[in-house]
Amino acid sequence: MRHESKFSSWIRSGGQSTFVLPLISLVNLERKFSVVPDRLLDSIIDDALVAAVSRLNQYLPSGVSVAISAVDLTPIRDQLRAEVADRLTETGVAVDPNDPVITAIIARYAEILNGFLQTEGLHVDRYIWRSSADSRVRAAHAEYDDHIFFWSALPEGGHPGQDWNCRCTAEPIIDLNAIPEGATCDILTGDRLATVFPDADAEKLSAIARELDLRVVSGQLDTRERLIHFLAQMRQEAGPRARLEEDLDYKPERLRATYAYFRDNPDEADRLGRTVDHPADPVAIANLAYANRNGNGDAASGDGWTYRGRGLFQLTGRANYRAFTAWHESIFGEGIDFVDEPDRPSQPVYAVRSAVYFWLSHDLPAFADQGLTEAAVERITRRINGGVSTKDERIEKMTGIRDSGQFDGICRFSVARPRFEDSE
Repeated sequence: MRHESKFSSWIRSGGQSTFVLPLISLVNLERKFSVVPDRLLDSIIDDALVAAVSRLNQYLPSGVSVAISAVDLTPIRDQLRAEVADRLTETGVAVDPNDPVITAIIARYAEILNGFLQTEGLHVDRYIWRSSADSRVRAAHAEYDDHIFFWSALPEGGHPGQDWNCRCTAEPIIDLNAIPEGATCDILTGDRLATVFPDADAEKLSAIARELDLRVVSGQLDTRERLIHFLAQMRQEAGPRARLEEDLDYKPERLRATYAYFRDNPDEADRLGRTVDHPADPVAIANLAYANRNGNGDAASGDGWTYRGRGLFQLTGRANYRAFTAWHESIFGEGIDFVDEPDRPSQPVYAVRSAVYFWLSHDLPAFADQGLTEAAVERITRRINGGVSTKDERIEKMTGIRDSGQFDGICRFSVARPRFEDSE
């Protein structure tokens, strides 16, 4: 194919940038590459794992997932990787990721993984054969439909997924009392987050939980200690409503206690803070409180209000918005400039990501690994706040979340996008 040499060079260089394929003729879409890149193999088998976990979880109680981190996936990962490489070498690597060959590969190996996780993870010994209700199901498989089979006894033609284009699945027969300890884990949900943010909107908490689930591994929230410390600090910063934007609706005494400017200018606190005689002026408060700090200009520039606290860790100041932009581009490659679009961190997805950015850039997982103790809270608080004036409040929140037990068994991988590497 005319673009094969360019494609090969791109793969050899690491495949880090975007590969552009000009379409000279629609006939070219019928052609395939002969190169099988490692990243494509990993992507395909990870997609199969996503499908397998999703399929199996529908038979488990709500809010529970099969724990892939409790299963040694290395042998089957290596097996699938080799088989997928052989298949793609035989058929050619498709230009289109939705090519029927790749779709069939993912479908087959998702079902193989479904069986592997049933037997090795949940210790399920029997399943019900289920076939798609259409004319494309082969006659032999249609005869198996709704029958019970043992994983230890291979039916003629193999278990679901062992034949190509099987269009069948194994529905597990699960005895919840027989599931081994550690074989399942709790899914991070909006309902669980509601125990931390009792006054927050349910839809917002669901959106936050979805993004947190995706960041469990990459955000180093993959232990009980890390996640609980993260949630406790998030609760302190965002409040019981999971506020994603600082409102600065302060009384004068609170202004003087919180900001150096108003401690030095108490009359300004009386003038701008909320009293029985007038509401607070949050714009003026932000512009004065944050002037000439964290990369902001003076009060007249309006930077204080423009770059006020947003996100679940209250990202504040032009310099921090700029640093978050650089980090976000390096990780997600979405091309968002948060300096130009400062309202973005108020959206649940970016509110979570900005908190993860702060968590990682300040090396907070290392402090969380010191345990769910008051000393660890104090060290984390110093990194976040520059002082310990709110230490006692943060300790109270950490111990409350810790003692509730709601996050003791949270999955150490992303349930929505599990990867083989997450089990290692």
